[in-house]
Amino acid sequence: MRYIKIPGVPHGAVCMFIRFLYSSCYEEEELQKFVLHLLVLSHFYSIRSLKRVCICSLEQGWLTRENVIDVLQLARNCDAPRLAFICVRMVVKNFQSISLTEGWRAMRRANPALEQELVESVVEADTRKQERQRKMEEKKVYLRLHEAMEALLHICKDGCRTIGPRDKVLKGSQGACNFPACKGLETLVRHFSNCKTRVPGGCVHCKRMWQLLELHSRMCNEPDSCKVPLCRHFKEKMQQQSKKDETKWKVLVSKVIAAKNAVGSFSSRSKGLF
Repeated sequence: MRYIKIPGVPHGAVCMFIRFLYSSCYEEEELQKFVLHLLVLSHFYSIRSLKRVCICSLEQGWLTRENVIDVLQLARNCDAPRLAFICVRMVVKNFQSISLTEGWRAMRRANPALEQELVESVVEADTRKQERQRKMEEKKVYLRLHEAMEALLHICKDGCRTIGPRDKVLKGSQGACNFPACKGLETLVRHFSNCKTRVPGGCVHCKRMWQLLELHSRMCNEPDSCKVPLCRHFKEKMQQQSKKDETKWKVLVSKVIAAKNAVGSFSSRSKGLF
């Protein structure tokens, strides 16, 4: 009779491994208890069906903050890339608590290169998260500028409740305005019309109004018939600006238009859903 020694593995894991070879059956409770040992055995002896069972079980809920570092190292040694990826993702998401576990401390002593790799992954993920947040905040700014452009045109062309062109009959008692930026812009316009230091740079609020008027002018395609004050003036002023300023304004206009188009695209998709 020939004996095959399997050192370093609990007797229960060996019995379950052999039983699986003969019957392809296993007990869920035993599998959970010996899953890491069985993953190693199934990889070493090329029992693919058992290896798939072990990997699937770990992926679907048997990973914990206590065992994830051990599983990650086994996954890499046992050629289970998807499981390794899931482990890294879990480490990145729960880094503070996982870095305090015994598994992490053991890995730090035995495999400092892996520790460095995981720390770099955490830093990289945090950088990506911050970049996404920065871009989201940036988009919100451009969207607010787009809303301000719409409200400005609305006030100057049609009038809104208590403010508008002289040839329009204003209805102060009408319902809420459909332009979200209208109320804030109305306050800014009233300040702009009464401010004694209205020259550009003389007042923070007026400076903002000048910038909104110039932005409108750069986005307006009908300066000759436009009702917004100073639209044509800013069109003529563009010809005297430096290339640096011109480039800066072009970038701003393109991003405001992109925000407008994104909102329009989202609205169209939303209408199609209902």
